[in-house]
Amino acid sequence: MLFFFYRLGGTMFIKEYQIKVILPDEIFSKYKMGTIAYLDIEATGFDLEYDKIVLISLGYYLSEGEFKIVQYFAESPSEEVNILKEFTKAMGKFKRWCSYNGTAFDEPFIIRKMYRYNFGYRLPRDHMDLYKFIRPFHKRMGIKSCSLKSVEQFIGIKRKDEINGAKWVELYNEYLLKHDEKLKEILMLHNYEDVVNLPEIFKVVNVIDNDLDLLRKEKLAKKQMSLMKNNINTKQPLKTVSGRL
Repeated sequence: MLFFFYRLGGTMFIKEYQIKVILPDEIFSKYKMGTIAYLDIEATGFDLEYDKIVLISLGYYLSEGEFKIVQYFAESPSEEVNILKEFTKAMGKFKRWCSYNGTAFDEPFIIRKMYRYNFGYRLPRDHMDLYKFIRPFHKRMGIKSCSLKSVEQFIGIKRKDEINGAKWVELYNEYLLKHDEKLKEILMLHNYEDVVNLPEIFKVVNVIDNDLDLLRKEKLAKKQMSLMKNNINTKQPLKTVSGRL
């Protein structure tokens, strides 16, 4: 693994890595993985108005097997606008992006901040949220839960990082007081691993795509749910609706 780091401005820290992330050719070409930006953010909380985005990790393939990650770390929450500015410069060349549960967290946060700072940039509409794709199938596949760490464990990924999102915020607040470099390394490792493992999760996506039985059961479950909703709306007896299947 190659890496280097530098600072822009007063308290914005940027670290870049170049590593090997090798997937089967079938998966890499099938999902056009060389055209995707792999993204994860960390924020000081969940409030879109008052909390700050203080770490962004952006990953992408330079070529098949060669993966680059750029991390934008705010050593002070006041650097939010600057890390977003640098991030948008790097994201400009991508028309697709990938996250894990980014529809619920990363995307609304970034959209709100772009509006707040009057940036002209908009995230690509083509967003592959792997959490949303895997969630309907994870139990039938034997995955303990749909958390990122659980899915990683299912495919044999062992993380060095040992903290969760709540602990991350706690440690970041501690970092603001102490400016301890070891704390910064822990904070950045957590976000780094969230991104570097995203391409590997496509192995699970590929299994789902190729398992006709899983897809058939999910389609049937959706049909049954739709019928149940229609039954509630029309007040039609459930046994009458079920009898049409």
